[in-house]
Amino acid sequence: MLILGINSWDRDMPKELLIKFALKFAEDVKAQEIAELQDFWLAHDRKLLWCSWQTEDLKALEAAFAKMNEQSGLKSELMPFEKVPLK
Repeated sequence: MLILGINSWDRDMPKELLIKFALKFAEDVKAQEIAELQDFWLAHDRKLLWCSWQTEDLKALEAAFAKMNEQSGLKSELMPFEKVPLK
C-alpha cells in the first residue's frame, strides 16, 4: 500500500541536515524491510516535508516514525493514499 507522511517541526533546522536525516531514516526503514521511500518533497521555509512510502506493514512504519519523532522532535502524520493518474 502507498502511505503519505506529512512531517513538520517547530525549531530551526538546516535544510541540508534535514535532508541527510530523512535519507538516513529511509535507508534504515528499508534495511529493516518495513517500507521503501518512493519520493519526498520539502518546503523548508514552511517547515514541512511530505514523503510517500510503499509498505505492507503500516503498524511497523508507524512505530518507526514514532521512534524517529521522539529522537528528532519532528511531528508526523501517516495516511494511506491512492495515486491517481493524470490524463
